[in-house]
Formats: sequence, C-alpha cells, structure tokens
Amino acid sequence: MIVGGAVRDVMLGRRPPDWDLATDLRPAAVATLFPRVNRAGEKHGTIMVLTGHGPVEVTTFRGEGPYLDGRRPSTVIFHDDLEADLARRDFTINAIAADLATNEFVDPFSGEMDLRRGRVRAVGDPRQRFAEDGLRSLRAIRLAAVLGFEIDKATKDALPGAVEVLRQVAWERRRDEMARLLAGAVALAPAVRLLVDSGLIREVAAELEPAPLKAVARLDRLAPDPWLRLAGWATAARLEPHAAAGVATRWRAGTAVARAIESQTKGYQRLGRRPPTGAALRLWLAEVGPEAALGAAALAAALRPDPWQRFPAAVRRTLARKPCLSLATLAVDGHDLEAAGFFGPAVGRILQALLREVLHRPALNQETRLLALAHTLSTATDPRLALGP
Repeated sequence: MIVGGAVRDVMLGRRPPDWDLATDLRPAAVATLFPRVNRAGEKHGTIMVLTGHGPVEVTTFRGEGPYLDGRRPSTVIFHDDLEADLARRDFTINAIAADLATNEFVDPFSGEMDLRRGRVRAVGDPRQRFAEDGLRSLRAIRLAAVLGFEIDKATKDALPGAVEVLRQVAWERRRDEMARLLAGAVALAPAVRLLVDSGLIREVAAELEPAPLKAVARLDRLAPDPWLRLAGWATAARLEPHAAAGVATRWRAGTAVARAIESQTKGYQRLGRRPPTGAALRLWLAEVGPEAALGAAALAAALRPDPWQRFPAAVRRTLARKPCLSLATLAVDGHDLEAAGFFGPAVGRILQALLREVLHRPALNQETRLLALAHTLSTATDPRLALGP
C-alpha cells in the first residue's frame, strides 16, 4: 500500500516528490524482492529500494515503544495490522493508505475529510504526537503553510507544549523543515505568527521574532529560495549582516549559504533612500558584488515601496552590459603598469584609482586610455586625483 504524503499529494492533485510503501512483509523479506536496496533502516522496519526513478521506502507495518529522545521510538514491533500502523503517524492527512491498482483507500482517521476542509489535525492526542517526535510541531506549521491549510484547534493548542521536545531535535532536521517552509509557503506571515505565538520560534531563531508581520508578508514576493527568504526575514527583523549569517550557520546550512546571506543583507543595508543609477549603481555593484547585488535588489523590491520594484530589472540590465566592476576586468593590470614605468606600492594605488575612474566613466576602460590616465594621475596636483606617496 502507498502511504503518507504521497497519498495526500495525489488526492490534492499534486505531484508527490517521493513514494513510501507499507507492507505486512518483514524487512528481510522485502530486501530479497529487489536487486538494489539500502538496508540502513532495517532495524526500524524500513528498506530503501533503489530504482531508476529514485529511491522508494518500504516499511513494515509496525508498532512503537516510548520515544525517549524526541526523535525515534525506543523499540519497534512488527505486525500485520495496517490500521494500527496508520495510528502511529503524525497527522490525519498523512495517515491514509491507498492501493492505486484497485483504487482502494484505507482512511481510519478521516484524513480525506480534513483534506477537503483544508485542515491539519493530529492523529489522536496531539500532545502525545508532538512528544514522540520533536519535529512534528514544525511539520504541522510547514504543512499548513505549504498547503494553505489551517491547523485544527486542538493541534494548534498543543504547539506550545512541544517547545521542550523540539529543543532535542538536531539542527539539521530543524533546518530541513524550515527550508521547506520558507521555500514552499503559500503565505509566510501566518506561519511566522504560529511560530511566534507558540513559542517555537525560540527553538528556530529567536532573533527573528521582532520582524513585523507586515514586512514578513512582503517576502512572498521573493522567489521561492529558502535562503533568500531567510535573508529577507533577517532584514525585516533588522539584524546586522553577521547576525543574519549566524542563523544560517546555526541551521548548519553551510558556509556558502551563510556568506551569501551576509553579503545580501549587507548589500541591502548599503542602499540609500532611492535606487542608485548610473555611476552610483556601478559603485554599489562593485562594492557588493554581482551575485549578492541581485539578492539585495530582490530584497529591496520586496520590502520597499515604489520605485524599488523596478530596481532588480535595472541591476540585471546593468550587469548584462558586463561593466568593469573589479580589477580583474580592468583593461590593464600590474604588469602593464610596470611595463609603463610604474613600480612598487604605486602600482596597486594606481590600479585602484583607475578602477574608480572607470566606474564613473565606463568608456575609459581601454588600455591606451588607462595608461595615459595612469601617468596623469601619478603627477596630478588635484587632491581628488593625487595618489600620494
């Protein structure tokens, strides 16, 4: 039988990202049926079947002992009762089994009705479900956000009691749940309100709590990139760039993600009151860097009023012209200056001065013009141009 989120997605007309099967066969028997399997989860009843279309989890019907670590049951007992297996699942909309060959559905907890009503409801006592696995509280909010559902009152009321058990969950698991929420939410503000009202925000990123919901709602305008939206959330909360990057670091999102978020938020903060144009735009692009600038421009368009909505397009147009924004794209380099008679520390100072001039006047970026300008700058008496000793 197909179980879990795949059945839910099929019933909603969505394409399931993966497929899970449940069976009364014991794990060892399942493993013998397929040529390629991963048996890492066998003691918990799961055999990963490796297919040409991706992995498929096949799990034996099971009962579970007490959860002692907020993640996994202390014991697993295999049995032949499908409904008992469904009873251990988190939410009713995930506790439906289907045989698509016969169009037979097993739905002991009225999950189909909850799908029709747009409701996330725990199977049985929500306090018990949340105590078993600390991630289920976040998953409830994520499912509601991604599907555009409401959370059943009893399930919502149980969320604050899940704070302590969420604290036991590894940051990597919290990160995955939050990334899926940020990327897929129909509307972010209601999800953030639930995180704040329940207190779960303290076990996700307490520093993001001050973000006004009106500002968070504007983040729906951003592309469904979880890290760009995290940067936007941090910006709405007025975090300093290093603090914004700190959230990604705590979530174990990786050094590259943390650096990107820091650069994007820093680029946003270095924007003035109006969108820069011309030389000011090129100077900003040179300071921030093209990749971070695109993210910062998107944040500005989402969080600021007109005329900032047109700013990302202006940034893309400017970058498409491939302007010189760094020493690497300057038409001369240190060897050229040395050949022209410049030596020592003066070479670096002249290159920086040439880049500043090119940022203001892109047409100057030609070898002959820059070498002539280098001689002019090296002997200039105008304090705006003088290179100094």
